[in-house]
Amino acid sequence: MRKKLLVLFISLFYINLSAQCWQSVSAGGAHTLGIKTGGTLWTWGRNNFGQLGTAGTPSSWSTIPIQVGALSNWQTISAGNSHSIAIKTDGTLWTWGRNQESQLGDGSTTNSDIPIQIGTATNWRFISAGDEYVTAIKTDGTLWAWGFNAYGQLGDNTIINKTTPTQIGTDTNWLTVSAGTDHTLALKTNGTLWAWGRNNTGQLGDNTTVNKTIPTQIGTDTNWQNAMASVLHSVATKSDGSLWTWGDNSNGQLGDGTIVGKIFPINIATITNCSSIAKGFQHTIAKKSDGTLWAWGGNISGQLGDASTTQRNSPVGVSGLATDWLMVNSKASHTVALKNDGTLYTWGAGLYGRLGDGTTAAKNTPTLITCPTLSVDENVFAEKLAVYPNPASSVLNIKGNNNMVFNKIIITDLYGKIVFEKKENINQINIENLASGLYIIQAFSEEGRYQNKFVKN
Repeated sequence: MRKKLLVLFISLFYINLSAQCWQSVSAGGAHTLGIKTGGTLWTWGRNNFGQLGTAGTPSSWSTIPIQVGALSNWQTISAGNSHSIAIKTDGTLWTWGRNQESQLGDGSTTNSDIPIQIGTATNWRFISAGDEYVTAIKTDGTLWAWGFNAYGQLGDNTIINKTTPTQIGTDTNWLTVSAGTDHTLALKTNGTLWAWGRNNTGQLGDNTTVNKTIPTQIGTDTNWQNAMASVLHSVATKSDGSLWTWGDNSNGQLGDGTIVGKIFPINIATITNCSSIAKGFQHTIAKKSDGTLWAWGGNISGQLGDASTTQRNSPVGVSGLATDWLMVNSKASHTVALKNDGTLYTWGAGLYGRLGDGTTAAKNTPTLITCPTLSVDENVFAEKLAVYPNPASSVLNIKGNNNMVFNKIIITDLYGKIVFEKKENINQINIENLASGLYIIQAFSEEGRYQNKFVKN
């Protein structure tokens, strides 16, 4: 009876618990990338150019997260319009998806539906995927860019596309960089703000509408903390928590209560103590230090998350006004955000399944995305990995189909935390020290990865 009650208890709470496992998330044009706390990579949404990285499966799109490969060493992600980039824990750089503008950086214009390593460098630190180009920073502080360059957004003093990572200038003090549609913003370690690329709506913030093909300092302030480049507008914060916006404002995305554009940074006084920011094509989102989220601008798909589809020219609270948001990200017309407990919420446009909630419907309030434990094709793999007894108290037996030999065994809890790892073939595991609950066991062999679940009572 005790075992039955434990299983029932776990089943009742499994959905809520299994949502608390996300480490980072990045919204693309119509797809989304996510990393679970165990370091595995998951993608969902549109896949017409292979931007999900799942070897062409599914061929069109996925409405739920599916795992990319079997590795658990993914560290940093950034989703472009139809391409994806990532850094592994070993500092290597990987890209996949659309490549017509050489945005993958592999020296070609051939799309890839699986992650491919770019070069052999192991010191990549920071990445930002623009619509059709990429900017990145290495651990030595150098700045690199490649892909589409019609407006000088790469910053190499040309308007010629680059097929491989190209160093921008010789400075070694770049801190962060943000690639937009056709313009780029970056910060140096001395707190200065720099911009380059297209400037037709004043999105560079240098008080002109003239394009720049090299990094150009914006003002003289040395207390800039973060900056984000969108399509035709920009947003940034300073170390004092103040929020600044500039560029196009036709959809109220600057948040100053008007729809009048600005060609230099203006302070949005209604947002103070701002700790992080995100930008969509026509909307902006800010997180305050108290953990609340605020949004403004275009809202036709509900991307502001305020339970409406009404354009907002001034900041409004995201529905619910929770005070435990950790980070927020947006690209086009959908928004993704994590809470401090690792739960993932998405809202806005749902076409092609980019929200990851199993539908293609738009949502105008934050929607909880349950954390996946088995990818689409892995449910059958449980048949090849037997675990018994189940539930188990002290010893868990493992047996592969046809006496399969495993070279690594991993057990994770529902948060994705690794609680056991052994890089050798074993058939028994002592689980006495594990807390009661539901666990995921993964076994790796030369043939692939196999997965099952068990209950520790």
